[in-house]
Amino acid sequence: MRVFLLAVFSGFLSYLSVSFPRFVSTGRSVSDDDLFILPGVLFCLFILLPQVQKTRYRVIRWIGLMVFSVAAWYAAVMVGFKVLPLTLQSSVLSCGVSGSVGAIVLAMAGRYLVPLEIDLSSLLKGVLAGFLGGCIFGLAIVQPRASLAGEVLYLTGFLFWQSSVAMSLFYVQKQEVT
Repeated sequence: MRVFLLAVFSGFLSYLSVSFPRFVSTGRSVSDDDLFILPGVLFCLFILLPQVQKTRYRVIRWIGLMVFSVAAWYAAVMVGFKVLPLTLQSSVLSCGVSGSVGAIVLAMAGRYLVPLEIDLSSLLKGVLAGFLGGCIFGLAIVQPRASLAGEVLYLTGFLFWQSSVAMSLFYVQKQEVT
């Protein structure tokens, strides 16, 4: 339950970190490229870092997890919003694929840096959760930004992606370790 609540909190803060600057910026353009590293930082702080066991190399693992978490979010955004739409012609499908890729990157980071034993079932659940969360983002980007529908979909995307990926990849593993 703790992982779920932290993931929901992380998702809500991630939404705020991306949306709030748009609402308060006056005349200054705020780029998604700059903002979309913050959800990776928040996911790492609330979900990944607390799972690292106390070892001599704990700080190195924290740094590695932060790098992978930020890279996963940034790469997912770049792939989902800029690369795949050129080939797939569907924002929903391209964001779904990028959400899956982000989940795989985080699973591998968790596997080798936490370290956790992530089985195939958990990985497949994480990939599916990442895909569905990405699809929600895909639905959001076809809406006008700052519209009620767009903002609700962005919030839902952050809440769903972060909580479902965290629960599928990291909650079960945490229970088996203890």
